[in-house]
Amino acid sequence: RVRTPFHSHPPVKVGPRADVSRSLVSEGCIVNGHVFNSVLFCNVYVEMGASVTDSIIFEDSRIERGTTVNRSIVDKEVFVGEGASVGFGESNVPNKEEPEHVNTGITLVGKGARIPQGARIGRNCKINPWVGESDFPDLFIPSGETVSKKG
Repeated sequence: RVRTPFHSHPPVKVGPRADVSRSLVSEGCIVNGHVFNSVLFCNVYVEMGASVTDSIIFEDSRIERGTTVNRSIVDKEVFVGEGASVGFGESNVPNKEEPEHVNTGITLVGKGARIPQGARIGRNCKINPWVGESDFPDLFIPSGETVSKKG
């Protein structure tokens, strides 16, 4: 037998101005923004004016107002600040630390990371787990770069 844990979450809530298409949205999610061709795991909150496209967002993550997440995999418990852009631009420069693995234009955001308000993160970037807003050297992270926890 295959047994999976049962979690009781409230149903999905899609706001009156939300737009969800070609996506899988799990229980407990609240979507007030736009979600296209993406997968949202349990308890993801997408605020009004936020846009998630061609991405996977794992549970308990929050996408703030005016944010765009494009071609990204966002791990659990991630906070993406207002007006940020993850997977920004058209550059496809491979990741400098892992060019053999991170080279297809997908940006990776690790568990518990906090993306600062207004940040612009390019493609093929890696944001390591538990990175805080103070760990970002700048609000613009060009394609192919990695942000690690300081210290």
